[in-house]
Amino acid sequence: MFTNILIIKPKSGFHSHMIRSYALLLIVVTGITLSACSVHKIDVQQGKVITQQGLEKLHIGMGKRQVQRLMGTPLVVDPFHADRWDFIYRFKAGDTDDQQSAYLTLFFSHDRLSKIDVHEAPPKEAEVKKPTTILR
Repeated sequence: MFTNILIIKPKSGFHSHMIRSYALLLIVVTGITLSACSVHKIDVQQGKVITQQGLEKLHIGMGKRQVQRLMGTPLVVDPFHADRWDFIYRFKAGDTDDQQSAYLTLFFSHDRLSKIDVHEAPPKEAEVKKPTTILR
């Protein structure tokens, strides 16, 4: 039934070496391509962590320096509104869908805290998500 099967044997020498070289190249390229498929996404944290406990320490009438010692430098300082400080905190876990954010605006009058707007409530200290460090 299969009487006319043609078997091709590579010639020894140069042709044999070329086939082995191409096979090795194919294995290396395949390995590099497959290793690039597993992407590790890093955790992204933007801004200083804002907690509920930190927010509770703020009170109307505090001076700008007191607020800065407690909260740190604001993420956004509008040059046209020097009496408005925006504190924004965002955390996004790279390998999961975990997210966390807080956003508040502080208003000053005569260098004293006059108003606190909480746009997104900050988490409690124990609930703050932290970036993971994976050593490989």
